[in-house]
Amino acid sequence: MFNGVLEQWKKMGQTSMNTRVCAIAAALFFGLVACTEKELDPNDPKASFALAKEPYNDESFEIAISKLGEFKSRFPYSQYATEAELLIANAQFQLGRYPEAVVSYEQFAKLHPKHPQGDFAMYRVGESYWKDAPEEVNREQEFTAKAIEEWHKLLASYPDSKYTVEARQLILSGRKRLAEHAVFISDFYCRKKIYHSCAYRYLQVDKDFPEFPEVRRKALLTAADALEKVATEKTSDPDLDTNIFVRDKTPAQIREEASKARSSAANVK
Repeated sequence: MFNGVLEQWKKMGQTSMNTRVCAIAAALFFGLVACTEKELDPNDPKASFALAKEPYNDESFEIAISKLGEFKSRFPYSQYATEAELLIANAQFQLGRYPEAVVSYEQFAKLHPKHPQGDFAMYRVGESYWKDAPEEVNREQEFTAKAIEEWHKLLASYPDSKYTVEARQLILSGRKRLAEHAVFISDFYCRKKIYHSCAYRYLQVDKDFPEFPEVRRKALLTAADALEKVATEKTSDPDLDTNIFVRDKTPAQIREEASKARSSAANVK
């Protein structure tokens, strides 16, 4: 019995020892972290900026936003404050926070119009909208249109920027997406047999997207078919309440518009 008690005491002692060792190790670890956690030096903006930038360099973007924001607050007039603003915008972009990135990049471009990175900031505004825009053409393309608008601003403000080539390529991709979205909407009216709206929208597609021949041909031919259907409807019911697009035209005039659309489609190159 005595041996059993002794063994139990040893086990308790070992457990207690392990607990103390763990506690000491934890204290040493957190103490080390506390010792290595450096504060921004109010008398040394250069060193403080380097310290605030470390998380950004390590791709710890969440921490970087906090540290760089703290630096901006403490050193608002430092020569490094401008770079801190741009890094915060970059960190937001890397985190996928595109609305926040848009605001930050726009503010940077507005406050520092002559900054060497001004063209980059404008390019990134468009890229942020682009990242937020849906690729599916059956969804609203407001952000695609905004991205294109921002890249046009870049081309106007910085015609010699190194970002202009990529901006032009993205504008073309964005325009193609908008054209496909417009076709999707037009097809909806065609499927619903609302032929006056089908024709009107497809003729608008032809005008709005002259750079895409295949889109124009489809638009003109589909509009021609729809116009012929509208002419038939008006022949059977002259008082048909149709869209203002064809309301004041006779069936003959509508068929003439259909013929013109077909001829235009044949000449698209």
